[in-house]
Amino acid sequence: MMQKNHPHHELHDISDLDPDGLPSSRSLWKATGVAAVVAAALLTFAILPAEYGVDPTGVGARLGLTALNSTGEAPGATGRSGPVEKYDQPYKTQSVSVSLQPHQGAEIKAIMEARQSYVFEWEAEGGPVYVDMHGQPPDADEHTFTSYWIEESQAKASGNFIAPFKGSHGWYWENKSDQTVTIKLKVTGFFDTLYMP
Repeated sequence: MMQKNHPHHELHDISDLDPDGLPSSRSLWKATGVAAVVAAALLTFAILPAEYGVDPTGVGARLGLTALNSTGEAPGATGRSGPVEKYDQPYKTQSVSVSLQPHQGAEIKAIMEARQSYVFEWEAEGGPVYVDMHGQPPDADEHTFTSYWIEESQAKASGNFIAPFKGSHGWYWENKSDQTVTIKLKVTGFFDTLYMP
């Protein structure tokens, strides 16, 4: 008689176990189905974009996962062998100089394909400047960009840059002082051209 007074949900919970106290076949099939759905979602939204550059939904690009792809080749590349990426086009070196009047700003950018890279060095003669190194995809409006490195006051910098996506990638400098500053930039690597928007 006591067993008849047990709540129904307790009997349901017990029914998910076999006589030995292990999960029933029905419970195992449910868990397997849920795991398969989760695995398919991870494969579609994360693994394919990050590992293989395949992004059927576009979510990988919005999350920046396609930039992690290490198997794709940049346009113009003749092949990859481990860490080496070979190109048909020769590398180039280009230097640009621009004078910034007090409280004036200017941009210099390089048009690049995804995964192309360059080594850069720049110096602000006359004093430090505000700098924002950033990139924009093709046909983006002026408010759509990705910042990579921002400094409020810097007199020079150097480094290596690898384009995470096709577009224009470079710098915006602003002279916040009361004297003229000259930016001298040198870029060496694989890119189309340097230009001032």
